[in-house]
Amino acid sequence: MTRARRSTRRHENVDRWLITYADMITLLVALFVMLYSMSAVNQEKFGALAQSMRREFQALPEHNGGKIIGTGQIVDPLEQQASQLQRFLEDTGLQTQVRVRHEERGLVISLLSDGTLFDLGSADLKPSARQVLDRVAQLLRAVPNPVLIEGHTDNLPIRTAQYPSNWELSAARAARVLRYLVQKGGIPSHRLIAVGYADTRPLAPNNSPANRAQNRRVDIAILKTSQNALRFGSR
Repeated sequence: MTRARRSTRRHENVDRWLITYADMITLLVALFVMLYSMSAVNQEKFGALAQSMRREFQALPEHNGGKIIGTGQIVDPLEQQASQLQRFLEDTGLQTQVRVRHEERGLVISLLSDGTLFDLGSADLKPSARQVLDRVAQLLRAVPNPVLIEGHTDNLPIRTAQYPSNWELSAARAARVLRYLVQKGGIPSHRLIAVGYADTRPLAPNNSPANRAQNRRVDIAILKTSQNALRFGSR
């Protein structure tokens, strides 16, 4: 009687693996059916959808923290700060010396050198520059985007002991603005890049004193993306 019970118990244990095996076979069949159905998707439609989504995501700015207002519209922090900066410039009468424009690479704050930032042929910040740069630093602290600081000059040659050409002058001016934003404005240095373009990227033809004054500037470009930041240099 005892041997019969042991024999029955061993037989039940041996056959129990069939249940697990059957479950595994069922799952494998379901998996292959799903893979087959996915392979039968219209490839042209799937490719068009993927390309459309890629374009939409690339068009989004990198910074985060947008707020949704009652109408469902997303408020861009960068745009909000740019509007506040524009009102500040209008209230202080600096709208002719500091201009804000939108480009494909991001938001560009263009500060004319003459009368605001530097004396002619100098890279030393004037006292009047601090008010503007402090306000720009406030904007930069509100967003995490990378920032490209570009020095520009006109085409009139310069040759001094300190600045042998416009290349050195434009680079020194960009570096001086960067140093102020880091030391006085509290902007992390890893977010900032300073470059000098001399007279190679004018906003207007260098054929009149007014146009040359417009080209003598420092551009602070708040970029939409941190990837390949240097290739977003101004046109």
